[in-house]
Order: sequence, then C-alpha cells, then structure tokens
Amino acid sequence: MAMHNQVYAQFGKTQERLAEAHATARYSSFIAELSQLNFADADDRRAFPPTLHSILARHGLFGLTAPGENGGLALSLQEAIELISATASFDVSAASTLVIHNFLALPCIEAAPHIPAQANIIRGATSGNLCAFALTEPGAGSAPRHIKAAAFMHEEKVRISGRKIWIGLADWARWIVCFARASGPDAKGRLVGVLVDRQAPGLKVTHEHRTLGLRGIIQNTLEFQDVEMPRSYVLSGDQDGWGAAASSMNRGRIGVAAMGLGALERAIQVAASYAGHRRLGKLRMIENSYIEQLLGQMVLRREVVKAMLAASCRLVSAHGAPNVHLASATKVLSSEWCGLVADQCVQLLGGRGYDEGTPLAKIYRDARILRIFEGPTEALLSHLGRCLLSKATRDEIADLFRSIGAASVHAAAMDELSGLNETDGAVLIYAGWLTTLGLAKAVMSADCFSASDCAAAAADLVSSELTSLRTRVAARPSVEARSRANRTLATFLHDAACSIRSPVLTDDYLKLVRYV
Repeated sequence: MAMHNQVYAQFGKTQERLAEAHATARYSSFIAELSQLNFADADDRRAFPPTLHSILARHGLFGLTAPGENGGLALSLQEAIELISATASFDVSAASTLVIHNFLALPCIEAAPHIPAQANIIRGATSGNLCAFALTEPGAGSAPRHIKAAAFMHEEKVRISGRKIWIGLADWARWIVCFARASGPDAKGRLVGVLVDRQAPGLKVTHEHRTLGLRGIIQNTLEFQDVEMPRSYVLSGDQDGWGAAASSMNRGRIGVAAMGLGALERAIQVAASYAGHRRLGKLRMIENSYIEQLLGQMVLRREVVKAMLAASCRLVSAHGAPNVHLASATKVLSSEWCGLVADQCVQLLGGRGYDEGTPLAKIYRDARILRIFEGPTEALLSHLGRCLLSKATRDEIADLFRSIGAASVHAAAMDELSGLNETDGAVLIYAGWLTTLGLAKAVMSADCFSASDCAAAAADLVSSELTSLRTRVAARPSVEARSRANRTLATFLHDAACSIRSPVLTDDYLKLVRYV
C-alpha cells in the first residue's frame, strides 16, 4: 500500500509538471503571437488588429476560468490575471476585452443554469462569441439605486426599455447582459439581469463613443426599445440581480488591477531601456542618481501591486469571488500608481515620451480610464472609508486585516479616526486611503504574498506613503471657508460667461447635457 501511495504521489507530481509545462508553452506561444501585432495602427483605426480575435480564441482566452467541459481553460484566478496582465503590456484595449467578457459578463451567464441551452451559449462564448455587460446609464453611472431602464415582467416574456452608455464590446457582442429595474406584478422594483440577444428586435446601437484612450475597443450607447426576451433569460430568476452584478464588478476590479500592472510594467521597461541608452554629458541617464531613484520607486510600486493581486487571488471567498474590500483597495492602488508611473515615464523621455511613435503616449492615454472603470477611485475610497467606520461593516474590515496578520494596523487606523466626523466626505476619502495603504503595508509584510527580494523596500515605500497621507489629515472646513470657496467659484463662472470664450462653454455644455 505504501508503495502504491509513493507511485501515486510521484504520478501526481509528474502530471503537475506536465500541466505546468503545457501552460508555459501556451503562454509563450500566445505572447509570441501578440508581439507580431501592430496595436499602434489599431488605435488610429479604432479597431483591433484583424487577427487579434482569432488569436485570443485559438488560445482559449475567451474562457479563462470557464470549466473545461464548456470549452474553457479552467484556470485559477491567479493564472487568469497573469494572462490579462501580459495582454495589457501589449495593449490595454485587448486586455479590457478579456476582462469584460471573462470577468463581468460570462460569470453572470454561468451562474444561471435555468437559461435555455446554457451550455451551448457558454461554449459559443468560450469559442469567441463576445459577451458585453450593460449596467451604466446617463444620470446613474453604475449606481444601482438610480438605474431607470425598465424590465416589464410578463408571465412568459420580459420587455426591456431604456438606454445604456459606454458599453464596451456592445456592437461586437453576440450576447449582452443587461441590468434593469423590474416592473409588473410582484416585481417589487428589484434590479434584474437579463441575457439579451444582440440581434433582438428593438435593440439599437445609436452612438460610438470617441474616447481618450482604449481606442482599439468599441464602446457604444444602446437603446432598448421594447426589446422582448423569454422570461427564462432573466438571469437572476426571482432573486434580486444586484448580487450577480456586484459579484462580477468585484471580480472586474481585479481584472482592472491586472491591466494596470501590465501597463505599468511596460512603461517601466520602455523608460529604463531609454535611460540605459540616452546620454546626458558623459553619463547615461540611468546613472543619474535622481533618475536611478525614480526608476527604483517605480519598480517598488510594481512589487506592491503584484503582491496585492496575489493576496486578492488567495483570499477568495466561499462564493468564489475575491474579498470585496481587498479587491477595491487593489484596484485603487493599481490604477492610481499606473497613472503616476505612466506620467513619470512620459516625462523621463521628454519629447519622445509625448510622441505617438513610442508606446508611452498610448499607455498614458489608456491608463487614465483605469481610475474610473469598475468604480472611480473616489467612490471606492468613500466605500472603504464608510465600511471601516460603520458599525454594520467595521467587523468585515477588521476580519480582513486579521486574516493577513495585520490586526495592529487596523487598530491604529481606528484610533486615528476616532475623533473625526464619520459623515464628512473628506473624512471618508481619508479613511479609505488609510484602509488601502494599510492593507498594502500588511500584504508587503506577509511573506506568503511576495517572494520579491525588494519586498522590505516596497513595504518601506508604502509606509512613506502613509506618513505623507497623515500630513493631509481630513479636517472639516469651517462655514466661512466653504462660503468663501462658493463665492470664488461663482465669481469665476460669471467672469467666464462674460468672456470671449462664452460660445465654447455653451457648446461644451450642450454636448455634456446628453449624458446627464
């Protein structure tokens, strides 16, 4: 029996090594194909390179975590984000496609076994039938309580009316996961998710958004004009659909953080290569102590983001999703630091960084949306701050800090915030940053999340960021100070309205009002 166990264990190890070798070969082959594509031209055309879709499909990247029986790769979350991050290092638009499809839309479909022919829909999706996620609306953003799109529930049908904006992949998608407010008998106004056929009568694409970055991916306005689907395509059944949307968005935040990591790594790589060749007098730029320190800090930020992602992947809840608070903190830090590093790298290259002939200009533009996608930084920080301070949720935050061996960090943050106004917006943002940086410090101090030689230096960087944050501790402005600020703004608006720029301001307002 002992001999059998030894042989079985050895067989298991062999199988693991074969699986790892197969994954490495697939990863290398995928990267080699991506490196042959011209993503710069894709930005100009506002469309992907013609062969990108087939490359992603051939390597199975439309089913990153989907089960093998449905054509998926059945990867762990960690393996999936590594592929997303690698894709983002070539093109953030391509990586965004993978996040929308794999992390936002497809899990909603997988969680609804009552859908007719669900297995066939998922197999089609893993083979390349794109899926979109339609939540955002004018005047609501992604806030569920303000969503006005209506889903009238009949006995056999559901009829959707409303408008969605900034929907990535919408006009390319085969299926659209749409969220709307239920109406009709016993609907109780709950939010429902409905799987909508892109070809359904009444569903119209009315606008393609011209965005600052992510120019390779299409983003559309969708008009639902009495679009009917069988009631069996209501993903949430008789339950409130916000749980499914929130779960997908939580996983989406991990995807956005992975995109930020990939873009950040490519920016550092380009800047370091340039600094290693460019000479300033007798020295190369990289030998300048200021630039050496700057690049070193960039690398430390990368180490922190990488460790935060690893922690998020390991601390997966019983529902198969990352911890919501850690995912939010990871997304905030990755997106903010990606933007900072991209800006520093553009500056480092001077005029060449500003030139579209280098990758940095594109990375700089693409990185900007990461601070907005799947929850703007300020909204996530306010949420984290509110959860830290609220009696209803403070135990969840405390448990998270405790799970990574950082109960003392949490206790110190609570002591610091004890005298502040818990309803003030500035206090919530400050508390959110304390939570985010506190979690980052804890993760970098735990050996299990970072195997890097510079983990201690990265932890010191986070400590320095915390020290800097505390110099900007939130304080509620006096009534007099707020009144003065309001008067200053009113004076400016009056002056601007009387200036020669008035027609421009008016035109800008008319363009903006469509989205408000």
